Amino acid sequence: MSTGIILGLGLITIALCFFVLLNIPYWFLLWNKRKNTSFVFKKKYHQWVYASDDILNNILKICVYSLYGYGIYIFILEIWSKFF
Repeated sequence: MSTGIILGLGLITIALCFFVLLNIPYWFLLWNKRKNTSFVFKKKYHQWVYASDDILNNILKICVYSLYGYGIYIFILEIWSKFF
């Protein structure tokens, strides 16, 4: 196998793993909703309000914030080592 095929298969595997891991809470929610009829709660707002800030979006926000935080940390370390 060439290097490109190996890297491509690795990238597809990583993307598939992220898809499965990030969708597990949603799949459990659907499973519980199908099994339990008393799972319904009173909705005060439209459906998009509840769906816009679910756990998947919160996980993605944490990942992006930690990535930016790490970048700022590395930037400050490099500036500190260059000038001090």
